[in-house]
Amino acid sequence: MRNIGMTGGIGSGKNQVAEIFNQLGFYTIDSDISSRKVMAKGMPACEKIVAFFGKEILDENGNILRKKLGDIVFNDKEKLKTLENIVHPAIYEYEKKERSKIYGKDDKAVVITHAALIIESGSIDKYDALIVISCPDEMQVKRVMERDKFTREKAENIVSHQMPNEERLKYADFIIDNSSTLDDLYNEVKRVHNLIMQINYGKKLS
Repeated sequence: MRNIGMTGGIGSGKNQVAEIFNQLGFYTIDSDISSRKVMAKGMPACEKIVAFFGKEILDENGNILRKKLGDIVFNDKEKLKTLENIVHPAIYEYEKKERSKIYGKDDKAVVITHAALIIESGSIDKYDALIVISCPDEMQVKRVMERDKFTREKAENIVSHQMPNEERLKYADFIIDNSSTLDDLYNEVKRVHNLIMQINYGKKLS
């Protein structure tokens, strides 16, 4: 159990949880960063995206305007599917190489890859286990409004378009509750970290 996926809805705290896992000695890969890498100017995925969506999604330097592209696919399932079919395989190959580099340096490494759509994209089968971060919808809405300066209507719209939390939890091997304080979140992450270490190496950590 060394290649672990982690997911949760928008505003659930994936970056926060990843930070704590890093502090506890696990390695983490952020699929949002991976996505930016594979969609960068000159990359094969970027060229395929521009060929399909047109040059109007580019800025003056030839970089993809991610917000503009996101607005195009948000309410168009066919276009979204096309984008995912281009980007997801490219991300998978990029992250596979990143994990290989980590395992090459540390043969006992546990790598947590966090992404919003692990279940929806079908990539759940590529991981040894799945961590799901859980918190109430209203908390997600408030966090998105605060973080991204969105209106309540826009934040609620985004949350409502995602897989419901109850459905996501059905796929979880480990659940992290992020509905309380930062101290409580740290303890939740440490609990899951210790469970994984026990399963892998029989180590019971304090």
